[in-house]
Formats: sequence, structure tokens, C-alpha cells
Amino acid sequence: MKIFISELWRDRSIIWQLAKNDCKARFAASALGVVWSFLQPLLNVLVLWFVFQVGFKSTPVENIPFIVWYIPAFLSWNFFQEAVSQATNSLLDYNYLVKKVNFNVPMIPLIKVISAAIIHMAFIIFIVVINLIYGRKPTVYFLQMFYYFLCAFCLSASLGWLLSALNVFLRDVANLVALFLQIGFWMTPLFWDPAGLTPIVQRLLKLNPMYYVCMGYRESVIAAIPFWDHPKLTVYFWCLVIVFFLSGTAIFRRLRPYFADAL
Repeated sequence: MKIFISELWRDRSIIWQLAKNDCKARFAASALGVVWSFLQPLLNVLVLWFVFQVGFKSTPVENIPFIVWYIPAFLSWNFFQEAVSQATNSLLDYNYLVKKVNFNVPMIPLIKVISAAIIHMAFIIFIVVINLIYGRKPTVYFLQMFYYFLCAFCLSASLGWLLSALNVFLRDVANLVALFLQIGFWMTPLFWDPAGLTPIVQRLLKLNPMYYVCMGYRESVIAAIPFWDHPKLTVYFWCLVIVFFLSGTAIFRRLRPYFADAL
């Protein structure tokens, strides 16, 4: 494990450069380029804003416009969804690098996660801009979004190593990931408030690690609640990340010698 991490740290400059190139190359053939990375989530935001705030005139939290309440949780989920789905297919996308004898293969899923993170940084700025438009000045608690971003990043990377390794040998893994991400979208409180549910249901929802991240983004922007106010949830989340990291990297290292043959 120490060697695994040290090799990634040694090649950090290469990882960063490849992540930037991946971000540019993903839409290189289209006229709008990287703009497509922003259009889909922004369109989702606009549609739900129109339905709930204009159509239903809904205000999930008193005196908080729907779009201000919705976008922190949704954009954090969007980063996680993009990072995990891209990392799952990363070894297939970069199969020519996997076959290189001296290439540090574990960096490939990480490249995809960092590529998604670069785009998400722009969305964090977008969250701040939306709040300013609605007359809500940023507070020091807004900085907590970077902590919850780190949470989502570590979770995505840990799952990325696990799922990308399995996807080389079982191509159905990518389809299963897409299915679970779709289910997770509706099971995570993105456009509905979990406060109205029974305590048992709320405890079940908290088993989803992205509950911690999405609600953390929202609480940082809306309620100014520090993350240390949820000690049990914080410990549970990081224990889960450690389990995913240890199992994901172990499986990746075990299957790594067979990647080239399978691809």
C-alpha cells in the first residue's frame, strides 16, 4: 500500500498533465468543446428550477429560493456521478497505456477523477455566484464545500480503482454502475427535504455515503452548520472510504498483471 501511494505521488505532475489533457480531449471533436460539460447539469438545474419554483412555487426551506437550496447538493452529486462513471471505464479508454510495460497504470482512474474535479471547481464558483445574485453573501462556512469536495474526491477515487479493475474482466460492471447511479440520484436528497421523513427512513438514507456529501454542501451554503456537528456521520463516512480504498487498491494490484491480456 505504501508503494502504491508513493508511486502516485512520484508521478503527480504526469497525472495532473494527463488530467488536463483528458478534460480538453473529451469534447475536442465538438464545436462547443468543454462547454458541453456544463450544459447538461445547468439544463437540469434550470428545468427543476422552473418546475418547482415557477410552477409549484415550492420553497423547501423557509425564505430560501429553490435554486439556491438545490444546486449545492445536485452539483456535488453531479461531480461524484461523472467521476465514478468515467473512472469505471478509464482502463478501457486508455487501454493503449495499460499495455505499456513501464506505465504506472493505477494513475489512470485517478486521471478521470481529477478531470471531473477540474470542471467541478467551476461549479463551486457558480454556487457562490447564484447566492450573490439572490443577495446572499458568502460566509466562512462556504469554505466547507472544499472539505466535502475532498470527501467526494476520495470516495470517487477509491471506487474508481475497484470498479475499473473489475470492469476490465466483467464489462457489465459499467452498466451496473450506471444503474446504481441512477437509483442513487433519486435516493439522495437532492431536490427533496429528508426532514419530513420518519427517523427510521432518515437513518437508512444516511447509509448512502453521498448523503453526507450532498447534505454537507447544502448545510455549508444554506444553514452554516459546521461538519463537526455530525461526528457519527463523519466517522461512518471516512471508515467507508477507507474500506473502499483498501479493497479497491488491493483488487486493482491483484488484477493488474492480467489487464493487458484482457484488453
